[in-house]
Amino acid sequence: MIVAIALAGVILFLAAGLTWSARLLRISGLDAQALAEKAAFPEPASAFEWPDLQVRSIVPEADTLSPVIVQVGWPAYPEQVSNLLVLLDQDDRQALSLLAQWSSTGASVAARRQGAELSLRRRQSLDRVHAILLAEDYVVRK
Repeated sequence: MIVAIALAGVILFLAAGLTWSARLLRISGLDAQALAEKAAFPEPASAFEWPDLQVRSIVPEADTLSPVIVQVGWPAYPEQVSNLLVLLDQDDRQALSLLAQWSSTGASVAARRQGAELSLRRRQSLDRVHAILLAEDYVVRK
């Protein structure tokens, strides 16, 4: 009986370890893919061409979740800033909270854009924010 319980514990421990390893491999793959996609842009013309961005601040509307102004920067070049006007997914109540958390912690974020659809994913995590890009104001400060 004790041997069976110990064997079940070992199997459960191995399954948890394999699941955690698979999660880490998935996250690493997403990060590597995002970086490879950005390497094609030697002179970025948009924040979505930066290999890495950081949410610097967010300014939500007072009475609704959307639209939201999100100021992002490129950590490697602090003079490059972009202001994004985005419409958050109304079904995702956590999106504004995630953006605020990323802003306060200085988290590294990978951005992916397809047409007007925008996806921001915190690096080394599966946390995502989906939105629709309404406008972008790309500025290079001198």
